Amino acid sequence: MRTEHEIRSKIEEFTINLSIIKLKMEQELEKHFMKRDKRLLLFLHKEKSIWEFALLQMQWLLDDDIGKRD
Repeated sequence: MRTEHEIRSKIEEFTINLSIIKLKMEQELEKHFMKRDKRLLLFLHKEKSIWEFALLQMQWLLDDDIGKRD
């Protein structure tokens, strides 16, 4: 099993990746709707969902790991 430090490090990394994806989505959505790249928005939406799920899983793992120590 991974150490708590490694898990927290990954959570921080996933959070950074998620914020980058959200920023890119916001930048694309600021464009006029006719000039938006719909394929890019679809891709970013899927990426956002994946990073959010991964982040939840890592947080669950950390919460579960801490609960077992008590």
